[in-house]
Amino acid sequence: MGICFDKIRQGNCTLFINRDFRNDDLEQALSAGEKSLQEHYKLTPVLSSRTSRVYKFSTSFNGTERLIYFKQYLFRSNWDFIKHLVRSSRARRAFKASLILEKNGFETPVIIAVGERKNSFLDRENFLVTLEVEGAKQIYQFIPDKTDDLTKEQLKAKRRLLRDFGQTVGRMHAAGIFHGDLRLGNILAKEENNGWHFFLIDNERTRKFRRLPSRLRLKNLVQVNMLNSDGITKTDRMRFFKSYLQKNVDIQDIYKKLTNKVDNKTRERLRTKLLKDRL
Repeated sequence: MGICFDKIRQGNCTLFINRDFRNDDLEQALSAGEKSLQEHYKLTPVLSSRTSRVYKFSTSFNGTERLIYFKQYLFRSNWDFIKHLVRSSRARRAFKASLILEKNGFETPVIIAVGERKNSFLDRENFLVTLEVEGAKQIYQFIPDKTDDLTKEQLKAKRRLLRDFGQTVGRMHAAGIFHGDLRLGNILAKEENNGWHFFLIDNERTRKFRRLPSRLRLKNLVQVNMLNSDGITKTDRMRFFKSYLQKNVDIQDIYKKLTNKVDNKTRERLRTKLLKDRL
């Protein structure tokens, strides 16, 4: 699965461990199952979808205490279970997608371990363990609730964030990469001296194409555009798209058509979401 990972078999569990983050106690607990992990570490539940369980906890690597995240993938349905009898696990797909992103110059949380356990034919588990991205937050947490009271410096910071983010998504699409779920909750942001850095998470459905299909380009752009906040103006959205287009010069001639499609699809999605929330 990669030259930086060691493959370990312990009982009915197979682990792929990052060679730079070896920890015997952690590896034993991961191999023994979630119950063992709870007995050895203080797990803090993290909000996640109904098809996964996520915990964060701290452990030591080479004498340094680090915060890590454990994500256990759950089967969505009986049909989903059947599909996974003949295809890679969600954890392994997320791992491979992270490698694709990193190979193409994009950032993801460092993967500590990938695990698969077969307790019985009907009882299978798979999980991913990642290192915390220190100082990073979900990108929407950097977006103000409104713009009325922002200082000039705060306005500049917001605009710089949107421009840098637009260029990152633009580079990703120019490389033929589609992210399976590009909602802003799946993007961690961190500002450093050389600009903003964006870390992509929930990568299991991310794929690379020779040329990105138009429908997938549209899907990602709508996902990004779904944030409904007074802190984002129409000008801000155009600022994002202009930065995006700098990395996708081959579609500049359909710019207006594309933005109209994104706007219409976003409105449709927001209406549907509002109706669901009311039910």
